[in-house]
Amino acid sequence: MTDTEKHSINKKNTLVILVLLVIVAGVGLYIWWSKIGRFHETTEDAYVAGDIVSVMSQISGTVTDIMADNTHRVRQSDILVKINPVDAQLALQQAQANLASTIRTVRNEFATLEEDKANTDVAQVALDKAQRDYNRRIQLRKDNLISAEDLSHYKSTLISAKASYQAALKAYEAGKTQVDNTTVLTHPDVLKAESALRAAWLTLHRTQILSPVDGYIAQRSIQVGQYVTAGSALMSVIPLKGVWVTANFKETQIGNIRAGQDVTLKSDVYGSSVVYHGKVKGIEAGTGSAFSLLPSSNATGNWIKVVQRVPVRIVLNAQELEQHPLRPGLSMHVDVNTQNAGKPALTALSENAQPWRTNVFDHNDDEVNTIIQKIIKDNH
Repeated sequence: MTDTEKHSINKKNTLVILVLLVIVAGVGLYIWWSKIGRFHETTEDAYVAGDIVSVMSQISGTVTDIMADNTHRVRQSDILVKINPVDAQLALQQAQANLASTIRTVRNEFATLEEDKANTDVAQVALDKAQRDYNRRIQLRKDNLISAEDLSHYKSTLISAKASYQAALKAYEAGKTQVDNTTVLTHPDVLKAESALRAAWLTLHRTQILSPVDGYIAQRSIQVGQYVTAGSALMSVIPLKGVWVTANFKETQIGNIRAGQDVTLKSDVYGSSVVYHGKVKGIEAGTGSAFSLLPSSNATGNWIKVVQRVPVRIVLNAQELEQHPLRPGLSMHVDVNTQNAGKPALTALSENAQPWRTNVFDHNDDEVNTIIQKIIKDNH
């Protein structure tokens, strides 16, 4: 066999091998696609998101102390900012004095009511005596035992006694309306003064601004000596333990994505060596453009179809997140396993959803209650 013939046979064998490899690769690709590939949706348009808790002042005042700065880790109830408490302390002292004065004033109203009641009883006795004297003089006048002038005098006395009784009765009724169905401690004026004292104490308590959650400080904009008003944003606290991923899938990809499906994720920060595992929590109720500041108007004549993207929220494994922390805004690669796409596209309403809550603003009233009780004891 010549070299030419050997070369020709080798070329044919190589071609056959290549064809067989292509066929095997095609079959393998088809099997992979039918068994695995068609049940996965991937996207690079995914980013870490998280809660950004704004720390705001509830009162107005001058900042004297800043206890935390950007990147600092804080715990719930840690003091972040202090506001000059002098004005609040003066207001609290004024409220304490006002409560004491109000209690004494109300006590005086009760005492005055008792005095008015006594005056009414005295006027009643005087009226009864004047009535009896006048009635006897009428009979004596009929018997001509007294003069008409004497009878007129007793009649004037009776009229004066009636007027005095009515004046005393009206004064008693007027005083009674001020304290009727109350005691000193349940009087509206005392309750109002007590409420003002609690408000002043709360204002003093709010001169220390606390962290509402555990997390890391970011976006600090406040400076020492700056005057802030109620509602001013001072800084933010970001709880990194609760971050999630928002994956923006094309509208052609979300047909089989359902809540509860498994997700694998990779971060640009750690590379492909770190793989996160999560689950689809839900799909947003609209596309990103629908929720934009200026939604597009597709009713115009120059309409061009653009494939929209729909945000999908993915929760991460807490242990993996603790080992390799993520921060809001980081890029992620997302791969959703859509094999169990038989569930409803819209998740059912959750009856056991846990609301977000912080107990930082649940103030303990024992201190102000002690202050109030001491004032009552000293002035009741």
